[in-house]
Amino acid sequence: MIRVLPAVNDATIAMVDGFGRRTRGIDPDSGDPIEILELSPALVEHAGFVAALGDRVARHAAVRHASYVHLRRLDRPSADRLALVSDDTEGWRLSQMFEVGSAAGLPLDITVVIGLLRQLLPAVALFGRHNRDAAIGVLAPERLIVTPQGRLVIAEHAFGPAIEKLNLGRDRLWRDYRVCMAPSAGLPRANPRADAHGVGVVALSLLLGRVLSEAEYPNQLAELLASANESRDGDLTPLSKTLLTWLTRALQLDVSTAFQSPHEAQVAFESVLASDRAYVTSSKALDEWVTIVGATIEQSRKAATAAPDLVSAPASVAPRASAFAREESGELRRDLAVAASGREGGPARSPLVLALIVFAIVQSGVVLWLWNRDPGAPRKGEGELVVQSRPVAARVSIDGEERGVTPLTIALPSGAHVLEVQSGKSEPRVIPLTIQAGVQTAQYIELQNVAMTGGLEIRSDPPGARVTIDGQGRGTTPVTIRDLAPGDHQIVLEGGGRKVTQAVRIDAGITAQLVVPLPRR
Repeated sequence: MIRVLPAVNDATIAMVDGFGRRTRGIDPDSGDPIEILELSPALVEHAGFVAALGDRVARHAAVRHASYVHLRRLDRPSADRLALVSDDTEGWRLSQMFEVGSAAGLPLDITVVIGLLRQLLPAVALFGRHNRDAAIGVLAPERLIVTPQGRLVIAEHAFGPAIEKLNLGRDRLWRDYRVCMAPSAGLPRANPRADAHGVGVVALSLLLGRVLSEAEYPNQLAELLASANESRDGDLTPLSKTLLTWLTRALQLDVSTAFQSPHEAQVAFESVLASDRAYVTSSKALDEWVTIVGATIEQSRKAATAAPDLVSAPASVAPRASAFAREESGELRRDLAVAASGREGGPARSPLVLALIVFAIVQSGVVLWLWNRDPGAPRKGEGELVVQSRPVAARVSIDGEERGVTPLTIALPSGAHVLEVQSGKSEPRVIPLTIQAGVQTAQYIELQNVAMTGGLEIRSDPPGARVTIDGQGRGTTPVTIRDLAPGDHQIVLEGGGRKVTQAVRIDAGITAQLVVPLPRR
């Protein structure tokens, strides 16, 4: 059972919607800041909803990923109450940022829109790859959090299967829970099409700079899309043809061309970015928008906290960690100074103690130097890019320069880059991306119409040598092996009293050749 305690000095209500009331507290078991979503009575009483939600939360409790809020557990404080307990993620709900930004007259530049969609699409597509039996189902600005570092995080991503159990129509789901579902012949389902549609609704909201009203969804989507513009440096221009086409498919206005999955929407979005160099943007505009809007929200939060008659405040979390780190480092410096001087009321330290202190400081400095000199680790002004692909061992080029094969982790200067991933002789995937200093950016690329294995034709002189690949016998030369996974393999040939070991790299879709002379002794 959760004891709801004030998080630091803030006991605010984070947000209230059809799902219930969210408050912040401290987990009495771990002492960690948490967010508690106390579900509405109607949901608590629905046995099917509760069972489905409990199953998904239990599955996600062991999973931690930077793109999703960590769901801890589902608690029942009493027979008629149910609470979803999640980590308290530092940042602000995108819906609230819309409201505050609009009130302050801060339009969303197209570079901010692109920067957020670049994060949303891979995160939703990744969820779909690892949860083929369920979808997020509740994608909306109300359930997206933007951190002070400009990172987008998906909240409450376990609701998809539970929403289906309610057996509600599309209009009712939107009116009661602000859940948007793809058009369907029968009752809507939380499936990959629904998540692709949800991404489209979020993208349209970003272009409009606001959440959609109760009356606008779903009947006015076409009119809203027709009225949307790109705002660039304060100038409004019509949406580019490629972006307009992508949005039409994401919103599923034409069922025949609609995206069937988030992965399909992600691949098409990459083509949109590659079609116009203006979409290859830096993180500067996104950082500035987040900083300004976030500061405005924090000021409102502090004002609300100071007013005892207010019962709610904006959904935000004060940047506690950085302040704590500064305090802690200051105390550490003072402790070291006291230890070295022997002052503050204590007896003077002996030469042996002072020598040990100096040795510890020097040793710490050496460790820090060795750590920081790691050429693969990001330095100041750099971020980290992690590239994974299916199949693996795809060639990776960044800004036209080959950098290795997947899986690959590499430090890059902050700013705009162009990533190219290619397997064999297939068409390369070209992905514009933005690296932020001190932030790890992950790209998972599923290469379409690419062979998942490669081959190796092995001959020896003389023939008849026994062939072993990675410790497994594979026949005698000459022989062609066609089912090798991409990557490095150890080939051993034995014949005529000779044994030769050779390392060979296999590329998907390509048959390599290996000719080994084995002269008899």
